[in-house]
Amino acid sequence: MKEADARHFRFLDGLRGWAALVVLLHHVFIDGLPANGFMADRALWAKVFFLNGTLAVCVFFVISGFSLSIRYLDSGDGRVLARIAAGRYLRLAVPIFAICAITYGLLLLGIIPPAMQRPPPLDLFLTFTPTIKQLLSFSLLKVFVAYSSAETYDPPLWTMSYEFYGSFMVFAIVAYLRPSRRRTLVLGALFVSLAALQTYFALFVAGVLMADLFPLVAPSTRANRPGVALIVLGLLLILLPNTWFGFVYVAGTTCLTAGAVFCAPVRRLFESRLSSFLGWISFPLYLVQAIVIYSLAPRGLALLASLGFVPEMQRWIVGAALLPIAILCAVAFCPINDLAMKLARRLGAGVVAFCDEIDRRFARSNHPQALAPNCE
Repeated sequence: MKEADARHFRFLDGLRGWAALVVLLHHVFIDGLPANGFMADRALWAKVFFLNGTLAVCVFFVISGFSLSIRYLDSGDGRVLARIAAGRYLRLAVPIFAICAITYGLLLLGIIPPAMQRPPPLDLFLTFTPTIKQLLSFSLLKVFVAYSSAETYDPPLWTMSYEFYGSFMVFAIVAYLRPSRRRTLVLGALFVSLAALQTYFALFVAGVLMADLFPLVAPSTRANRPGVALIVLGLLLILLPNTWFGFVYVAGTTCLTAGAVFCAPVRRLFESRLSSFLGWISFPLYLVQAIVIYSLAPRGLALLASLGFVPEMQRWIVGAALLPIAILCAVAFCPINDLAMKLARRLGAGVVAFCDEIDRRFARSNHPQALAPNCE
């Protein structure tokens, strides 16, 4: 893909960044430190898109499907797909191991207090005694293939098994379907089938489908009005009962994301400087927010209680203070995330180069006459 075309996808980073901020708001004010029963009503706040953490996570999955497939769908260069696939594990594992190792240290030092010293619901996770063996086992393997909330070093990492399997599902789908003239129809049918099963994996296929359609609709302004209509429809869908998972989280997320992708003015909003900044810190922010909450909230609440603040005000103040702290910690974590991307690219390029060399040697061994000098 041309460099000029690649710049068109900056909006994906912005969209991912705002979704990460929504997850932070949800974890602080709804899921982690609700100030009262009203704020703890998850079913109610799930209908407010900027406080619905699960909806934001679903947006991550759609974006992954789009970003992992768009360049290969456009270019047809198998090396592009191979490079991304070869580096995918490293891209995820390096920052995940880093955040788990940091959590391990904070637990050992007592900076994250024992579960009995944390207010509910922060006493539900990180209840184990950390060990090096458990740290390595969880952060390098189980987080991807056998996630357990009882063993997790970072509760938001429940999404990583979906991200890992979903990524390789995307690679397999686009590798198989790209040559097909009916790929759009097949992708649509696959999305509907997975959506009917009410699985998060439908969202990865939705992202691939959007990537397949994007070159057809993006250059034209005719997609703007349908894009706005999709956003409105998505906002309406999340008002449905939460028990209707397929409609609330699959159909709703798909409509919202598709509207943002296909509507040029909305894409430009997600390419602003603020959106670009949030996109840069999006994965770090997703990773660090839990340990920020678990490390600082218990002591912050205790300090405010000693100053005479009532419990509800304690939680509002601590929650508001955690937001900028989490963002600063995410910025501090960005070098690790950037390193992971560089290592993944180098590994991917190295694997492709190695395979190319093997292929060349195989070709020489099978057709030596093609390489022999002409002595006639």
